[in-house]
Amino acid sequence: MSTHAKLGLSRSLKEVSPPQKENLSIQQVLEMFHSPYTEQLTDRKSEAIVRFCRQRSGGFLLEEIQELIEILRLSIAENNALMQPAIQKICETASVPFIKLRTSDQLKFVPKLSEFLDTLKPVLYSPQQDQGSQQPELRMPVIKFLKCFAEEGISEIMKEEASFEQQKKQTELSPLQHLLKNGTRNLRALNQSNLIENIIFTMQHYSKQYEYLLPLLELISSCILYRDLAAKFSNFGILKDIVYVIFECEDFRSYIVKSCFEIIWNTIEAVGVASIKLFAVEDIISGLKKLFENIMKQGYKLEDKCLRNEILILLNYLMRDEKALQYFVDKPQAHSIQSQTNFLEVLLFYATIDEVTFYNEPIRTNQLKAFFGTTSEDLEFKKLIWSGILTAVQSGNQAVLEAVKESPFIITLLLYIDPLANSYAVNRWSPPQKKEIQLHCLGILGNAIVYLKDDFYEKNGLFCLTKFLTNTQELDHKERCLKAFNNASEFEQNYKIKICDEGVMDNLIEFLQNENDNDNPLKIKELCFSIISNLCKECNKNKKLFRQKGAVELMVNALKNPNLGTSARYALYAVSVLDCLWNTILGNRKSEAIFLDSEGLYVLLEFLETCDDMHKKLTLSCLSYLMENPKAIPYFCDWNSPKTMINSTQLLVKIYVAEDQRFGVKYSDGIVTNKLRPLNPQNDPSLKSTNQQGDQKSKHMKSLRIQQEDLESDVGSEAYLVRRITEKSAEYDLRAIVFAILYRTGFDKNELLPNEKQMVEVIQLYPHFKIGEIWREIKYDLEQEKIKPTSDDYHWLMTSIEESEELVMNCMNTQGLIAREFRKVQEEELTKFYDIIRSNKLTK
Repeated sequence: MSTHAKLGLSRSLKEVSPPQKENLSIQQVLEMFHSPYTEQLTDRKSEAIVRFCRQRSGGFLLEEIQELIEILRLSIAENNALMQPAIQKICETASVPFIKLRTSDQLKFVPKLSEFLDTLKPVLYSPQQDQGSQQPELRMPVIKFLKCFAEEGISEIMKEEASFEQQKKQTELSPLQHLLKNGTRNLRALNQSNLIENIIFTMQHYSKQYEYLLPLLELISSCILYRDLAAKFSNFGILKDIVYVIFECEDFRSYIVKSCFEIIWNTIEAVGVASIKLFAVEDIISGLKKLFENIMKQGYKLEDKCLRNEILILLNYLMRDEKALQYFVDKPQAHSIQSQTNFLEVLLFYATIDEVTFYNEPIRTNQLKAFFGTTSEDLEFKKLIWSGILTAVQSGNQAVLEAVKESPFIITLLLYIDPLANSYAVNRWSPPQKKEIQLHCLGILGNAIVYLKDDFYEKNGLFCLTKFLTNTQELDHKERCLKAFNNASEFEQNYKIKICDEGVMDNLIEFLQNENDNDNPLKIKELCFSIISNLCKECNKNKKLFRQKGAVELMVNALKNPNLGTSARYALYAVSVLDCLWNTILGNRKSEAIFLDSEGLYVLLEFLETCDDMHKKLTLSCLSYLMENPKAIPYFCDWNSPKTMINSTQLLVKIYVAEDQRFGVKYSDGIVTNKLRPLNPQNDPSLKSTNQQGDQKSKHMKSLRIQQEDLESDVGSEAYLVRRITEKSAEYDLRAIVFAILYRTGFDKNELLPNEKQMVEVIQLYPHFKIGEIWREIKYDLEQEKIKPTSDDYHWLMTSIEESEELVMNCMNTQGLIAREFRKVQEEELTKFYDIIRSNKLTK
């Protein structure tokens, strides 16, 4: 066949075939709703919409969104069964991401996405809508569309997160953190829409129809990955509804239950623990109790154990709430005796079941079987349930404390740290697992002893702790154990004596005498000094025991440490040493005598010369307390610095001068210049203005902000404590303590330079100057409040002020006299020097 024949045949076939339909534009589809010729033809409009959606099978254009909103709104408003295929097709096509043709589309049309979503609101369930106007047949397509719309872009973010975790970039936000903070384009549109409440209503309506419930849960699960959206869902009470969905599931292994718990954890992650306060109702607590008991009886798979642990995490959060905790201890209203067990008793039962069973049994037998295994999930369960009970104990609720006292909870924890115990419940764990459990037990016991001290002692807890501390070589075990003793040492005198009767003091002194930092690092020694300080505080028997153990010399050696007052790492350690010195030695004459004979006062003064500002207040207080002992005064007068050769009085004068500079006191030629406020010229109330008060307020707010940032940042508790101690120390006036020390020792015990003698004149009048400033402040406040005192009071007030002024003038005169004498001596020495030079010239 020729080419011409082929062309003719194809032309003839083309003429015979039916004509192809031209593509519809979205304006043509919209025109059909407004044209008088097609306005009533619902089937024609529906067919046109379906045809247009097939043309856009790859996704609608963003620039068409305004027309699409109008079409969807008019289609839903018709409420006609013939229009349902068209609406379903729109939802199906819109599930594919919208297409952006130009860069400007992002700014121009994306904000209209929320309006597009709002057009679907009449389709979702709402109790406020008329049942006749609702279209339940369309809900499934709409729900599936919203699910796909919310999930868009999240899978890519998850892949980026996995790559980010491998790179371990700690200096920037991860992709998931960006998602939590900023969301995606679609999640932001959902947040700006009005669909949230209707989504929740729809989930409540279909809570028993899993074909609807599952996509709704997946939709919510995607939404709460964005913090702002999660906050909206939380405010509408989504978590409460999610818990009810869990309760309605007959099988706790259902995928629905897993999805619900994932929503709960993600919401808590996004919004915070406060979001579960809605759980603090009786029916939810009782439902969780039933679910927990069901899993404990029937759960044996790995996924069951994971779910059991997730429920325990939720319970731990709930037991922090006072209202919710009450439902844990209230007895349920039931007729059967077995069901009279409250939730806390159930938790206590499972927390101690294996330890009670094998309390005195070293091996497992056919009659005795462990309820829990030794998998990592079982270990995590033990830690979670013990932590939850501790949370309940820390509430201080009397019903909780009584229930824990009556249970074997404390005995169970002590079983793991008792060196004499030989129980299968303990021995079955591997050494790493046993170490982890022991650390957890020590942490719980250390916090629980604050609320159960008598029960702890009656169950031989102090003995077990002491023996464990004696036998363990693990540093983290020592630290946890010492923290427990630190809490116990805060109790009354009788309890402190009981602690020392167990032999704890020997262990503490042994740790402090060991100079090997690998065996007993700084943190261990800091805790030891803190415990000894607490044990000896207001307890003479323990002070005597401390002295008899030869530990006074130990304090002197600790103060000799060259890093004590200069290294930032030793900051808190130095505080614990000084606190221990105050409570163990000072105030006890025999201990003070040993301290003085051991050159303790010399070491304390050397420390005072080099220590940081945060330690000066404590050191000066200890020195002042020690000066109450008359035997200490000769040691004070004999001391000279091995570094600068200054004497003790000169050291205190130096500290006083530094404090004067801090408070803004000025001198001219060694003479105080401010006659009215010689101590605190900057605090003159008459000079304060509104701006200065505003500056003080802003400084205060800045201080509060810094403290809050410290608490929320990762600087750690030690850095925060150092800052707080430093700020607190800055509030004290060390000049008062300097006066107290020199008042006891005498102001003229050591040789001083002329400028130091001038300062001593101010120091010895410190209390009189302080009283004078106080009287001036009282006078100023009375004038500001326009309060007129009685004539006698006013006379007394003015007389006190005049006496203070007279003392200041006398002080200034004396300082001037010292200055003149000093200049005269200098001039005489200079004249002698020149005379010698002249005589040497004449001789030559």
